[in-house]
Amino acid sequence: MKQSRRWKYGAMATTITVLGIVLIIVANIVVGQLTEKYGWSIDLTADDRYAISDESIQYLKKLKDEVDITVFVDEKSMSTGSYYLVQAYQNLLQYKEHSKKVKLEFVDLTENPTYISKYPDLDLSSWDILVESGKKQKVISFQDLYEYDSSGSQITASKVEQKVTGAIASVTSDATEKKVVVLNGFGENEPTDLMNLLQDNQYEITSQSLLTDDLDETATDAILFAPQKDLNEDCLKKLSSWLDNDGNQGRNLYVFLDPNAGSLPNLEAFLGEWGLKAEEGYAFESNSSMYYGKFYYPVAQYANMDYAEGMTSSDLTIMALCRPVDTLFENKDGYETSVLLNFTSGSGTVKLGQTEITADQITGDVKGMVLSTHSWYGEEVTKSNILVSGSALAFTGDVMTSDTFANGRYILGVFKKLDDQSETVNIPAKNLSVENHTMSQMKTNIYTWGFMVVLPVIVLAVGIVVWVRRRHR
Repeated sequence: MKQSRRWKYGAMATTITVLGIVLIIVANIVVGQLTEKYGWSIDLTADDRYAISDESIQYLKKLKDEVDITVFVDEKSMSTGSYYLVQAYQNLLQYKEHSKKVKLEFVDLTENPTYISKYPDLDLSSWDILVESGKKQKVISFQDLYEYDSSGSQITASKVEQKVTGAIASVTSDATEKKVVVLNGFGENEPTDLMNLLQDNQYEITSQSLLTDDLDETATDAILFAPQKDLNEDCLKKLSSWLDNDGNQGRNLYVFLDPNAGSLPNLEAFLGEWGLKAEEGYAFESNSSMYYGKFYYPVAQYANMDYAEGMTSSDLTIMALCRPVDTLFENKDGYETSVLLNFTSGSGTVKLGQTEITADQITGDVKGMVLSTHSWYGEEVTKSNILVSGSALAFTGDVMTSDTFANGRYILGVFKKLDDQSETVNIPAKNLSVENHTMSQMKTNIYTWGFMVVLPVIVLAVGIVVWVRRRHR
């Protein structure tokens, strides 16, 4: 009888063990199939480089139109390729996972060379990404998906999400695409990062010389970025005529100054007519909590929240090497001025090349960005604007593209505000300079406690319950 009971319990234990193993195998197969079908995955990296941001996810949830994303390469080459390709592939999968409106397709042009004949007006190549919605299309080249080091040979950051979300916003937006002309001819630097940001947000970017050309009459915005030489009278007349637009106005001029260029008397006199002025030197903050690394990299304060919608005190806009700017009046002859960015009571102005600050240089309330609006009251009220930023450096490089700073989001919001457009998308590039797939400390703690403490405790508890029940039979 005792032996029969042992055999009975042994058979039951064996059956439970076999069923448990079978259940694990079946569950593994089912989860694998669901993962393959729906793209389920968990990003364990500290910076979530394989996932897309909440900003993109929220944008996808609001999609009303169907969006087709076509990647011109076979899927296997991308999903099993290099570390950089796998990161891009995982990002792309997230789009169809988070929105039923998004369709993702991979087309191998080697096997389907005639496929691109459907798009005779587009210059398409292998590895390009085509984003479509209705009749609107946006092509993203493979080279534009990444940032590279100074040698151009090593990838440092991924712009896959930045470019794809921007393209989706572009093809689904009801807003008319605005044209921005970048002016050159006076030693200006090309604002590559600013141009890329605008291009990803329904702006068409062109360039032209003020010296040889009249300003594009179809452009609504013009950028004069860090001029190193003064403008002549003829160029200033072109700017005035373009801003007036035969009385129709509706134009915006953005002037970004470089304090190292020194005084530009003709340009400054022109700005003075609009009630704006630029001072010598550069702005500083004396309180170390109000600058980033160096006292002449001050953190700006949002003086006019109409142009900083959604921004908070934790959103850092760094006005690096900022030439102090100010307003000459508030209202005069149809011109109205306002301060967009300023600094704290601990701010002041130092001379170029000065490495230390003195107490007498702390004047307080130095300005970093100002705006003047000219209104014409006819049958309709028309307006043109000139914005002057004391810093050009603030809208280049890492301060524009890094998610540590809000410079890109802020200046994009200003453009959208002046152009009466509401939808903005500003996705920072993902740093890929470190390939190690490290987890954040929080994720490490969760998985450590889960697998080393919680799971063993559950198994132990189940074992004790089974043992106690057997003892009392």
